[in-house]
Amino acid sequence: MDQFLHILAIWVHVFGIALWVGPQFFLAFAWVPASRKIDDLPTRVAAMRTITRRFAYIGGTGLVLIVAAGSYLIADWRDYYGIAEETEFTSLRFGLWFIVKMTVLLVMLAVVALHMFVLGPRQLEKLEDKARGENVDEDELRSIRMQSMILSIAGLVLTLAIMVMGSMIGTAGWSLQEL
Repeated sequence: MDQFLHILAIWVHVFGIALWVGPQFFLAFAWVPASRKIDDLPTRVAAMRTITRRFAYIGGTGLVLIVAAGSYLIADWRDYYGIAEETEFTSLRFGLWFIVKMTVLLVMLAVVALHMFVLGPRQLEKLEDKARGENVDEDELRSIRMQSMILSIAGLVLTLAIMVMGSMIGTAGWSLQEL
């Protein structure tokens, strides 16, 4: 049963990662270039609002699955790998890299939160104002768009770095060596 739960937790963790990172690639490499082809600004903004809201649902579900399965995996790591209780967590590569991974995760979550709750809504508001024919400062809109793009890229790069670290600590022959 322990093997089954471990395998299930890894699958749920990987599935959550797919739900989190997949939409990021879609937005960056499919939606953004395609949306520039939509000349009608109200249509583009409405589509952007719908797509980003759905990204939040899918990505949020992915994050919940990542945290739930990851919590099980970290709670079970000593038993699964047969690590003695007296072995200090940080005496193994696993422990050190897990701490680094969680630190990068917190930074990534802060970057994503800033994008989702501050810059993204601000950009959508400015675009909606422009679509309604209101006077919008183009320099301010360009600045918000650039900041949004930087945060999006940073979030994706941090996500990919976290995935690398997950692969590192998931490789027992390497990660369970003492420092």
